[in-house]
Amino acid sequence: MRALLGAVRRHLITLPSTRKYGKPPRCDAHMNELPVPCGPWDIFYKDKQSFYNKVLAFGIVCMDLNFYPPAQPGPPSDMVEECDDSD
Repeated sequence: MRALLGAVRRHLITLPSTRKYGKPPRCDAHMNELPVPCGPWDIFYKDKQSFYNKVLAFGIVCMDLNFYPPAQPGPPSDMVEECDDSD
C-alpha cells in the first residue's frame, strides 16, 4: 500500500512539469509593432474635429437649464387631491 501511495505521489508531483496546460508565455509588446500612420493625417484630423465642434456647439445651443418658469402653470390647488399616507 505504501509503495502504491509513493507511486501516486511521484506521478502527481511530476504531472505539472510534464504537461503544459493554459496559455502560452506572455510576450511584451515592442515599439516596432505599433501602427505607423502613412500619408497625411491632418486632413482626417481636421474633419473629425470640425464634426466634434459642431456637435459641441449644437449641444450648447440646445441645452435647457430651466432658467425660466414653465409656460403653463400647474393646476389650481382645489383641483389637486391630497394624498393620505396614514397607512
